[in-house]
Amino acid sequence: MKVLLVYCNALQQNALPMGITQLSSCLKEAGIEVVLFDTTFYKYREKSSMEVRYETLQFKPVMLKYNEGDIYADFLKTVETVGPDIIGFSVVEPTFIFSLTLLDHVLDIIKKRDIKVAYGGVFATLAPEVVAKHDNIDCICTSEGEITFVEFCNNLKDGKDVTKTKGFWVKVNDVWKKNPKSQLVDISALPMKDYAMFGDDYLLKPMMGEFLRTVSLEVSRGCPYSCTYCAAPVLDRNAKSENTGSYHRLKSISKIDEEMRHFMEIYKPHFIYIVSESFLAVSQKRIDEFYECYSNYRIPFWFNTRPEDITERKIRLMKDLGVQRISLGIESGNYAFRKRVLRRNTTDEQIIKASEILHDHDISFSMNIIFGYPDETREMILEGIDIFRKVSPDGVSTAIFNPYHGTPLRQVCLDKGYISDDLICEDFYQKEYLLNGNTVTREDVIGLYKTYPLYIHLPKSEYPRIKIAERDDVEGNKVFAELREMFYEIMKWDTAALTD
Repeated sequence: MKVLLVYCNALQQNALPMGITQLSSCLKEAGIEVVLFDTTFYKYREKSSMEVRYETLQFKPVMLKYNEGDIYADFLKTVETVGPDIIGFSVVEPTFIFSLTLLDHVLDIIKKRDIKVAYGGVFATLAPEVVAKHDNIDCICTSEGEITFVEFCNNLKDGKDVTKTKGFWVKVNDVWKKNPKSQLVDISALPMKDYAMFGDDYLLKPMMGEFLRTVSLEVSRGCPYSCTYCAAPVLDRNAKSENTGSYHRLKSISKIDEEMRHFMEIYKPHFIYIVSESFLAVSQKRIDEFYECYSNYRIPFWFNTRPEDITERKIRLMKDLGVQRISLGIESGNYAFRKRVLRRNTTDEQIIKASEILHDHDISFSMNIIFGYPDETREMILEGIDIFRKVSPDGVSTAIFNPYHGTPLRQVCLDKGYISDDLICEDFYQKEYLLNGNTVTREDVIGLYKTYPLYIHLPKSEYPRIKIAERDDVEGNKVFAELREMFYEIMKWDTAALTD
């Protein structure tokens, strides 16, 4: 039995992924041969998400390298050479349409050799009915694949009836057989992730303006919070209603220690990218145990968390362990909107207090904000500027709102007529805005996405010029280029990357 796993990834987003590397190790443990086709470094769009984020002043730029091959020709050659029994596409919503294009380029050989096509990933889990509309897909994994997909492949190998596999929709004579969900996995009992499948070059991740040999460390799955723009609470609610478990799970400290020892021996990382929706949203006891474990390694690391989970004691321990950067989720600068629409109860006072603790411990931090929610206004977006100027983060990570399938805010957008029911959100770093007729205009969303860091870091006397720089015209782009030079000087970033 041979499986070709296709990692449909946004350009240059080379944090080692959790799902497909874990799936590969589980398949290999079951004696199934696995081959990877990875899209990360092919330039199948005009610009990568990282390049757009550099242009919008979110990160210090580094020179990016691309695979010079033709992605479609290379994929066809891979399918022909590997001769898989099944091709498994791992997709999120922004890469789903692209994955169908890839699939179209190998249809002849798939039909000739009777290769099964399976789709999995969070988009397949949340919106299987959308995936099922496409004729050339044979099966859809609607649960976590570490057990479910392995069982499906074993059934296929042994000539058993795959149509009864739990956690799968399987097409039989153009009719979908929709099996019940399978139980969620114990993330502390899984084999080591197969990072080697991506190769050594993939480990070099741009972090804070340089390439660092980086390994991802998964410490949990899911999230204890219920933000309306996010799929995590929906996955948790669905799992509980289906009696398949709790989607939010913490990996045991002993397993984390085992993985770190493995990573140090095999991959020799210089940096650890901690994978957790909100790393500090756990008890102090859990943090103390992590401290004892990670004290054996002390590799510089990054994590994401929320302001209300930051305490003096937790941050003191993180500082001692060698944390290099923390990303704080703010998502909206308007407290009333955060609480009422986003279900985020973080107060401005908590944001300020968290930043003070981080400054006191001399820890670099960035803050995340999203533009263009339904019923948001330009004035609400601008309110965040006053908070950010007060807390003085080392960076701001901005994103344009996307109404993803399965999230509560997508339903709001549908109810208000801001989007059509068949909308599929593509790469959200490509500077596009998908809501029509909202209370904030496309021009404002795109313009603020382009200039938000300027409003935070440049003197207020420059605000009139920044407003001009929001425009995508000759004058606006000229003023933006001038202000960008000022921004780079303030941030002490090297401008050479702008002209290389």
